[in-house]
Amino acid sequence: MSRDFVVVLRGYNRAEVDQVVALAEEALASGNSVSQAAARTAISEAGFSVALRGYDRGEVDQELARLLEKLG
Repeated sequence: MSRDFVVVLRGYNRAEVDQVVALAEEALASGNSVSQAAARTAISEAGFSVALRGYDRGEVDQELARLLEKLG
């Protein structure tokens, strides 16, 4: 993952976020429209669990919005 998020006391589950962000970044790198559509769906449908020592929710939400914009 190319983005490091701040870890907070109660934030999004890190493994779940890492999986979705990695999928989106791989789709962007591939240039494949089918992969990009799948990544857009994964981001749109993501419902991350809240966990102790998770990623800052605001940062993650901003990054996902940025990725969605890049994915078209």
